[in-house]
Amino acid sequence: MDTETISHPIIQNLLRLIRAEDRSGAYDAEPDEELLAPFVVTKVQKRELPMFGDPDPDILARVETFYGAVAIELERRTGRAVVPMMNIHHEGWGRVLLIAGRLVAVKAHVRELHRFGFGTLAQLVEKAEKLVVEGAASIEAFPAVADA
Repeated sequence: MDTETISHPIIQNLLRLIRAEDRSGAYDAEPDEELLAPFVVTKVQKRELPMFGDPDPDILARVETFYGAVAIELERRTGRAVVPMMNIHHEGWGRVLLIAGRLVAVKAHVRELHRFGFGTLAQLVEKAEKLVVEGAASIEAFPAVADA
C-alpha cells in the first residue's frame, strides 16, 4: 500500500476514528492497511454487490467514519468546529451535511450506499480533499454564519 497516501491527514483521521470505535482494543495490533481495506471497493466488487435492500450496518459505519474524517480535516484547516450529520434512507440513499455553526459547509448526496467505497485510497483522499476544499470555501465566504 502507498505509504504517502496512508500518511495523508485524512487517512490518519480515518484510522483514528476506526480505532476509537474499538472498545475492546482488538484493532490496536491490526495494520493500517487491514483497517482501511473495507474502504477500497473495485469496480468488479461493486458489480457483485446488490443495489437494493437495507444497508449493512458496517457500510453505514464506514460512510459515517469517512465523513467524520473529512469533518476533522475541515476543522483542522479552518479552526472552526465541524459536525457531520447523516440522513440515510433504508434503501441506500440520502444526504450527509457537514455543519459549522449555523452554516452547511458541505452537502453531499449518497447514492447506492450498498456499493460505498473507492477504487483506491488515493481516490478516497481525492474525494475527501474536494469536500474539504468546498467546506473551507463556504466557511471563508460566510465566516459569521460559521461562527454563530
